[in-house]
Amino acid sequence: MDRARRHPLVIFALLVIGLIAMAAIGADWIMPFDPQEMDFDNLLAGASPTHPFGTDQMGRDTVSRLILGSQVALQVSLGAVTLGLLIGVPLGLIAVTMRGWVDDIIMRVMDAVVVFPSLLVAVALAAVMGNSLGTVIVAIGLANVPWLARIARSQALAVREMDFIAAATAGGAGPFTIMFRHILPNSLAPLIVQATLGMGYAVLTEAALGFIGVGVQPPTPTWGNMLQTAFPMLDRQPLLSVAPGLAIFLLVLAFNLLGDALRDALDPRLRNLR
Repeated sequence: MDRARRHPLVIFALLVIGLIAMAAIGADWIMPFDPQEMDFDNLLAGASPTHPFGTDQMGRDTVSRLILGSQVALQVSLGAVTLGLLIGVPLGLIAVTMRGWVDDIIMRVMDAVVVFPSLLVAVALAAVMGNSLGTVIVAIGLANVPWLARIARSQALAVREMDFIAAATAGGAGPFTIMFRHILPNSLAPLIVQATLGMGYAVLTEAALGFIGVGVQPPTPTWGNMLQTAFPMLDRQPLLSVAPGLAIFLLVLAFNLLGDALRDALDPRLRNLR
C-alpha cells in the first residue's frame, strides 16, 4: 500500500478526488455566484476574471454550476455503489452458502439482467421511476448489482474451499456465521477494487443520463445536463462543453487510477509484476 501511495498517478487520483470532494462539501462557501442567478448583460460570455469558465445562454456562471454539479456526481457515485454492494454482495454470498437451487435461481436472474447493457437498464429504470436524484442512484445501483453479485460469488467460492472454512464447519459454526465472519472478510479485496471502479462508472452513467434528459432535471445543475444545454452552443461557446466534459473525464480517470492501484496493492499475485 505504501508503494501505491508513492506512485504519482495515485497521488494525482487522490488529489483530483480530494479537490472535487472539498468543492462539493464546501459548495455553499466557495461558489462565486448563485448557480441560478441570471446575468442578462453577460449571456454566453467567454472566460474572464469574473467568470473564469464563462457563462451559459442564461448568463449563469459556469464555475458555480460545476461546483454544485460535483455534489450530484459524488452523491450518485457513492450512493449507487453502496446500494449495489448492499444488494449484490449478500446475493452472491447467499448463493455460495445455500448452494443448490438457491444458487441456480440467484445466478440465472443475475445472468438475465447482465444481458442488457447497464446504461439501458439505468435509462429504463429512470424513465419508469421518474427523474430525481434518488431515482438515478437507484437506477445505477441496481444496474451494478449483477456484477457485484458475480464477483462476490466467485471470490466466495474460492474462500469456501479453504481449510479454515472446513475447520469452522467442523467446530459447529452455522452457515450464516461462516458467511459473514469468515467468507465475507476474506472476499473484500476484489469488492473494494470493483467498488472504486464502479464509482467512476456511476459518474459516467449519471452524466449520460443527464445528457439524454432522463437524469436529474434542471434547474439542478449536473455535469450531464450542463453538457446537454451546452451542446447546441458548441460552435459559439465551446468552453461550456469543455468545462463539464473535463470535470467528468478527470473524476472518472481518478477513480479508475485509484481502482487500478488498489488492485495491484490488494492482489498478492500482482505485487511483483510492477
